[in-house]
Amino acid sequence: MTDLADTRWLELYPDAVVIVDSGGVIVHANAMCERQLGWPPQALCGQLVECLVPQRAGHHARLRDAYLAHPSERPMSRDLELGARHRDGREVPVDIALRPFDVGGLRFVMVAIRDVTASRQAQNRVRLLSQAIDAASHGVLITDAGGLIVQVNPALCAMTGYAATELIGARPSLLKSGRHPEAFYARLWDTLRSGKTWRGEIINRRKDGSEYCEDQTITPVRDLQGQVSHYIAIKLDVTARVQAERELKSARDELAQRVAEIERLHEQLREQAIRCPLTQLYNRRWFDETLPRELARALAIGETLCLAILDLDHFKALNDSHGHATGDRALAEFGRLLLSECGPGDIACRYGGEEFALVMIGVTMADGVRRLDALRGRCANLPLSAATGPITLRFSAGVAECQPREPAMELFARADAALYAAKRAGRDRAVPALPRIGR
Repeated sequence: MTDLADTRWLELYPDAVVIVDSGGVIVHANAMCERQLGWPPQALCGQLVECLVPQRAGHHARLRDAYLAHPSERPMSRDLELGARHRDGREVPVDIALRPFDVGGLRFVMVAIRDVTASRQAQNRVRLLSQAIDAASHGVLITDAGGLIVQVNPALCAMTGYAATELIGARPSLLKSGRHPEAFYARLWDTLRSGKTWRGEIINRRKDGSEYCEDQTITPVRDLQGQVSHYIAIKLDVTARVQAERELKSARDELAQRVAEIERLHEQLREQAIRCPLTQLYNRRWFDETLPRELARALAIGETLCLAILDLDHFKALNDSHGHATGDRALAEFGRLLLSECGPGDIACRYGGEEFALVMIGVTMADGVRRLDALRGRCANLPLSAATGPITLRFSAGVAECQPREPAMELFARADAALYAAKRAGRDRAVPALPRIGR
């Protein structure tokens, strides 16, 4: 550069350019100075270059003199955070290149000033994001499109036990525990390669060999061409939560088992309270509670109900002749027979001693007598025997059909009276009860 008279070439520069003499005075400026810094070229010429220097750099004149004493070419992009003063007083982030030259034995410096506001903001955002990632309590792992790890944060290193230098350049499969089938990872990668985010829990293995469970979100990152360039995985160690959930489930299962056992025992106690242990039929207490309820229900809906009172014939003689053990076997066998003959909704009870009650739902008097007659035949064929030989068991019965507005005590009394009529008639028979009178 040997001539400063023709400075049209300065307008070819995309940056603001000023030429400064050895005294620090601006002798030329291009039009970009106004576009970027608000200074028209004519307003700059004749001023010290410090008019473009932020006020915070009050020592700039000393630095300028030192540079001019030993000038050297300095390119841009030296990672220095420099600023230039806009004509309105604000500071503009810039990058600066210096190029010294001589003309006619005089020293000059061409100063190129580039507005880097956008790139500086981008750098600040990147730095802020990087700091945020490093400070995050969640583990962060970033891979390239090929699946190689390019960045991790301290939380991930603490989670896995690996140093960053051990992870970067490796693949996430380094953390595999072997707990998941290959199909699991195939589905994961199918999701990611389709451009979608994958979320789920994975059991991985730390450097020391211990397993941990992480809640993970993996998101593809696309470049300007829309191609996936990276994958970002956000990981949270949920081992403690999963273990707590397992323990809670185990406790719930154990509690459920105990509750079921208590309910079973309660049902056993209830059954013991309402059943005869010898015959497994309901007892008198249950009969006394149930008959009024069933009778009221049948009368309310217009359903028929028959009550049969049964008494084993000559049972005292059987006990006296063959002993109480044989008598108990006879009662037990008769109880099983009565249970086997119960229809849906029927109720069979041991009323006391050798006396039994059978509540037959939806049965008329005629049907009730027929059922009792059939039951007498099967009773006589029960396989009972004693030391002296086979025993034939027989019974007498009275059958009463409920009538409108009839109390349970009256129904029972009519059936009981019919039973005694059967005994007076010679036993081993079922006798229908007489109807109510005067009600």
